[in-house]
Amino acid sequence: MRVPFLSLFLFVSSISFASETPLNIYMWEDTLSPNVRSDWEKQTGVPITLSHFDNDDERSLLMMKSVQLPFDIVVLDNVSAQIYGRLDVFEDLSHLTNRSHNKRQWNQACGTHAIPYFWGTVGLAYRKDLIQAPPLTWQEFVHPSGEWAGKIGLINDSIETFLPIFYSLGLSPTTANSADLQAAYSSIMEFNDNVLTYEYILSYIRSQSDPNQLQIALAYSGDQYSLNRFFGQDKWDYVIPEGEIFLWVDCLAVASHSENKQAAKAFLNYLMDPSVAAKNATDIKAATPNLSAIELLPDWYLDDASLFPSQERMKNARIDSELSAENISMRVKMINQLLKRHEAKH
Repeated sequence: MRVPFLSLFLFVSSISFASETPLNIYMWEDTLSPNVRSDWEKQTGVPITLSHFDNDDERSLLMMKSVQLPFDIVVLDNVSAQIYGRLDVFEDLSHLTNRSHNKRQWNQACGTHAIPYFWGTVGLAYRKDLIQAPPLTWQEFVHPSGEWAGKIGLINDSIETFLPIFYSLGLSPTTANSADLQAAYSSIMEFNDNVLTYEYILSYIRSQSDPNQLQIALAYSGDQYSLNRFFGQDKWDYVIPEGEIFLWVDCLAVASHSENKQAAKAFLNYLMDPSVAAKNATDIKAATPNLSAIELLPDWYLDDASLFPSQERMKNARIDSELSAENISMRVKMINQLLKRHEAKH
């Protein structure tokens, strides 16, 4: 499913790129198809340089220190895309022609200064060769049986760190109620004793001499496929516990300070070409926001419940939303205490 050379040529030939100046992109690891990248580089002569981050807070912290990061394109969560869009840190991308291929819901989630790239759910990745009966509820996960106690991974993030506990207590993961946060704090401190790592699962697995220590972890849909590609074996699976589904949306933005804006915008328009978006989605195995691409995708992809939950469950899904500065401050303090206690035991 390669991009027709003529259509891409006609688009990029109308603008001039700096000769061999690379596009510097800051994104999650293993989220751009090598085939899609190669096609772009061969057909335009514009090389791509990738840098990776482990969590949204890590990227946001860097941007707080200096919004002028040395990248032309940055992957943002939908909340950050809206915030930084209001500040004009990124270019207005509402004019990109291929944006019309995306479902309106995802375009709105990313706003006018970013484009939707992939979307998905927050759930649990687990070693299916070691865990025969994965937890079907968040309560089961945060009150682990002996089978996976001490072999659990969480994510260091102002929302995701607390998500399992909040859902197990019947609370919203974005709650700003101080009483809710205090109630969750004692529960998560208890759960902390069963946590092996707060490092993002892909980073942890790839950095360990014995990756078998981690058997189940909070993860994003599609992570199981990245793990299986890494191992070269079908060891990992993914489950979304019962109840409300929490959705993430990755957006792509072009930095206003970039000296390679034309090529950056052309690359984003290229990624939204239906045939490119379809190829990227099937290679990475993540849910595309591109409705036109959906029509080109195989049944095995469309029928994957880990990528596309049932319509019944999607009716009440919650998309990540903005937290107040006070809420974030309180959560950061709680996370710092968790990490201090965790480090003392490990």
